[in-house]
Amino acid sequence: MRLRSEQSFLLVVDVQAQLAPRVDGGQQVIAKCAALMQAARLLELPIRVTEHCADRIGHSVPEIAVFAQPSEILSKTHFCCTDEPGVLDNFAALGRKQAVIAGMEAHVCAMQAALGLADHGYECFFVQDASGSQRASDHAVAVERLRMNNVQIVTTEMVMFEWLKRADVPEFRELLKIVKSV
Repeated sequence: MRLRSEQSFLLVVDVQAQLAPRVDGGQQVIAKCAALMQAARLLELPIRVTEHCADRIGHSVPEIAVFAQPSEILSKTHFCCTDEPGVLDNFAALGRKQAVIAGMEAHVCAMQAALGLADHGYECFFVQDASGSQRASDHAVAVERLRMNNVQIVTTEMVMFEWLKRADVPEFRELLKIVKSV
C-alpha cells in the first residue's frame, strides 16, 4: 500500500507545550512533525492538529502552531480523537482515505488515533520518527501494536517522497530543503 498525495491528510496529535518537553527526543519529534506540516503545505494536503485538554496541557508548541490554521486545530478530551464528537465528520469532509499520523504520546493519543481511524476504514500510516513518548519502551510497544493491527509504519522522509512521487516537478527542490532541515 503506497501513500498517494491526492488521498492523504496529515494528522499531528497533541504536540503541546506541557507535554513536549517530557517526551524522549521531543525536540526531534517536533522538528519532524513541523517538516511533515511544511511538506503537506507545499503539496497542498490537508492538515489537522489535535490539542488534548489544552487548558491544562497547553496549546500546540510554537513550531507546530505556526503551520496550523485555526480551523485545522481540533480540541479534544477523549484520548482517541475519533471518539470526540464531530471529529470523524471533520475528517470525512476532507474526502481522503489515507491518514498520516504523527505526534505525542505515541502509546496513548497518537496510537489511539491511528487505531480509531483504522476502525473507521482509513488506511493509516504512523510516522515512527515523528512520534514519541516519555519512555522509549512505550513508543516501541506502540509501534509494534500498530504494526500488528495493519497500520503502516513509515518515516518522515518516506512520507514526503511518496507524496511527491517524482523528481521532475517544481516542488522537488523545496521538498529537498525540508528534508535536509531535519
